Amino acid sequence: MVTGPSEIGIPEDIRDVVKGAVTGFIQFIDAEVLPLEQDLGDLLIDERKFFDENGKAVPEAMEARKQVRMKSAAAGYYGMFAPESVGGGGLGIRIMVFVEEAMYRKYGPGRPLITWAKGFLSQPTLASFVDGPSHMLVPVSETVRKEFMPSIASGEKTVCFALSEADAGSDVWGVQTTAKRDGDDWVINGSKTWITNSPYADYAIIFAVTDEEMIKERKGGMSAFFVETDAPGYSFDGVLPVMGHAGGDCGAMTFEDVRVPADRLIGAENQGFQIAMFGISEGRLSISANCVGMCGYALDRSLEYAQNRMSFGKPISEYQAIQFMLADMAIDIYTMKYMVLQTAALIEAATATGRLPVKEISMCKAYAVEKTQATYDRAIQVHGGMGLSNELSLNEGFRIARTLRIPDGTGEIQRRTIARQMLRGDTVF
Repeated sequence: MVTGPSEIGIPEDIRDVVKGAVTGFIQFIDAEVLPLEQDLGDLLIDERKFFDENGKAVPEAMEARKQVRMKSAAAGYYGMFAPESVGGGGLGIRIMVFVEEAMYRKYGPGRPLITWAKGFLSQPTLASFVDGPSHMLVPVSETVRKEFMPSIASGEKTVCFALSEADAGSDVWGVQTTAKRDGDDWVINGSKTWITNSPYADYAIIFAVTDEEMIKERKGGMSAFFVETDAPGYSFDGVLPVMGHAGGDCGAMTFEDVRVPADRLIGAENQGFQIAMFGISEGRLSISANCVGMCGYALDRSLEYAQNRMSFGKPISEYQAIQFMLADMAIDIYTMKYMVLQTAALIEAATATGRLPVKEISMCKAYAVEKTQATYDRAIQVHGGMGLSNELSLNEGFRIARTLRIPDGTGEIQRRTIARQMLRGDTVF
C-alpha cells in the first residue's frame, strides 16, 4: 500500500523539498520513535500504568516525550514549519500538508502494538501552536525571544494556548480573565479550562481582557501574555479526562494576581484576538492535513483487508456493497486533500497582506473532520468484527475523529464563519 505522497499532486516548485522532508522525517520516526515506543510498550498499553491518580501521564512517559521532541528538534523536524524568527525551519504551509499527510497515512492513529496511547510519542515530533514554536509567537518581545524561545524551539520546554474558559469556548468574546496594568507589570486574574498541554506546559500564552468596553463592542480589547506556569498565583487545577480515557492532555488553570512584566505582552495591546485567531487558523489547517493522512491509513487497511478476507467463497472486495464503501472513502479523501492544498496555497499567497482565507480554512476543518469520522465508520464496517477490536486501531481512529470535531471550532462555528464571510461579500471560490 502507498504510505507517503507520490509525485502526483505535488506542485513542481516544492516537489524536491516535500520529497526530502517526507523521506527524512519518516526515517527519523522509524529510527528514533518506534524503538522507544517498543521499549515503553508495557507502559503505553496500560492506562493504569500510564496515568497517575490525578490523570497526568507518569514522569517516565513525559520524559520519553521530551526526549522525542528534543531529538526531533536537533534533527530539524520539530519546528520545521515555524518561522525562523522563533527558531523554526520556515517551511511553507503546503509542505506541512504533505508531511503531515504522509505521517498519518503511514502510522495512522497509531500502531497495532499500542492499543490506546496511539501516537503519544510520534505526535510530539512536530510542534504546533498548542505546545511549541509557531507563527503565533512571532510578535513576542525581544526579551521573550532571547530568554525563552531557544528552550521552546529545542523541545526542552513547552507552551500551552490558554484561551478557552467555562463560558468562553466557541464565543471567544466571552472571556472573563482580566489583565490590568500596575506600574511596570500586568496583573492577571481569572481562569481557563480545556487547555491542551496545560498539565505539562512550562509556559502559557494567556488571553485576557485589557479593555472592557472594546470587548463589549467586539472591537478588540483582549491581549495575549507570555506567562511562566510556576509564577506566583498561577495554579493548575487538574486534568480533564477525554472520551474513553482515565486522563488526558487537557486541563484547567486559575490565576490569582499573577504579575508579569510589561515586556511579556505579545504583540500590541488589545490585539490579542487577532493573535488567537492566527493560532487557531493554523491549528484548523493542521488538523485537516492530519485527517487526510488518517483517512488514507483507514483506506489502505480496508483495501488490504477486503482483498484478503474471504466470505462465501470469495474475497469481500468482490461484493458491490464493499466496493461502494471503498469508493466513497476515496472520493472523500480526494476532495479533502485538494481542498486543504488549495487553502494552504491561498494562505501562502496571503502572507504579504496578512489576510487569511478565513472561509476556506473553516471549510477545510468542517469537511475534513466530518468526513474522517465517516471514513472510519466505513473502515470499521468493511472489517466487521475486526474493526471493533483494538488490534487494528480503527476504533481509536473513530474516537479521535469524533474528538476532532470539537477543538479549534466546532462544525457549527465553522459554518457560521463561512456564512458570515459570504454575507460580507467574500463569495469567490
